[in-house]
Amino acid sequence: MNLKKLAIPLLCVTTLSASSMTVVASTAETNQQSQQTVDFEWLFQQGAFEKIIEALSEIKNKTPEQHNMLVSALMNTDLDDAEEASERFIRAYSNDYRAYHTHASVMGAQASSSIFSALGYAKKAKQSLEKAVEIAPDEIAVYQALMQFHLMAPSIAGGDIDEAKKLAQHIATLDDIEGQFALAKVYLEDDQEGEAKTLYAPLLERDDTQIRARFELGNYYLTDEQFQASYDILLPLSAMQVPVVDKADNEQWDKYEESMSRLLYGKYRLGQVAVKSGQYTQEGIQALKRYLQEYDDTTIDTQSLPTPSWAKLRLAELLLNANALSEAEALIKQIDEDDDKNFSKILKQLKKELKKRAAV
Repeated sequence: MNLKKLAIPLLCVTTLSASSMTVVASTAETNQQSQQTVDFEWLFQQGAFEKIIEALSEIKNKTPEQHNMLVSALMNTDLDDAEEASERFIRAYSNDYRAYHTHASVMGAQASSSIFSALGYAKKAKQSLEKAVEIAPDEIAVYQALMQFHLMAPSIAGGDIDEAKKLAQHIATLDDIEGQFALAKVYLEDDQEGEAKTLYAPLLERDDTQIRARFELGNYYLTDEQFQASYDILLPLSAMQVPVVDKADNEQWDKYEESMSRLLYGKYRLGQVAVKSGQYTQEGIQALKRYLQEYDDTTIDTQSLPTPSWAKLRLAELLLNANALSEAEALIKQIDEDDDKNFSKILKQLKKELKKRAAV
């Protein structure tokens, strides 16, 4: 059973309060204890997962935010340890929907990485999401996560497209805009592209929804190899900007971060369209150059975005397509090796192609 797509994102609770950002640590030079402020969010963005795990493991009475951060870090190092940590989260906060949502995220990751235990993990994910909905019937995020489960999981693991549609319709009773996005996603998964496009049409016209709508629809077209349609939808993102807000305003910052993340990812996707289609090369080059510059400049959490190494790899492909050999060569020299087999394969092919063309 293939559950590789069963991804249940963690709730966005990594912005920690001042009290949860402080841990007691010993200072070796003085052999005395002192208060050290640890910015876990910053460490997470830097990929310093071991430091987060070490610091948070010492705290006995963790807040829900600290539990979630610990599980998030462990999911990047050891899924079995993350599973144990998520179970401790449930024991500590059995009446908090966030504990069950976090547990479901781990179960989804375990199901995706396991061959023999995938079905069991998938069922546990579903049970935790249903418990989260029971505890917090007004929280849109848990309905979205349960809907995503029903869309991604095979029927043998509990997935059900009709149930996903019912959840989308319920989301619409809580928030009309979120309901439109949810139902459009269901239609796309159910091969009802016309119905989905009807829902996306007004969302593409609104200032507060068009970035998300363009990203989602453009990503669908790219996956479906409808390259012209994907290009047409994504291209306006290359010129769009999102007004910066004060990070101290948590609600506004969360919205800004979501929009910026989709805007950046959309530019990367535009580069992918150019790579996969063999067309729009110059537009793809400009989009990836903007992506790399804005990725470097942004203050948002970039953990869910493609790494600069991947963006440089895609950019190098396009530079070779444009016969910009000197620029491609200089860029390839900047690209570090990666543990990802597909990444290494593409990089090796690019080096081989560059050497071949240089010899002509």
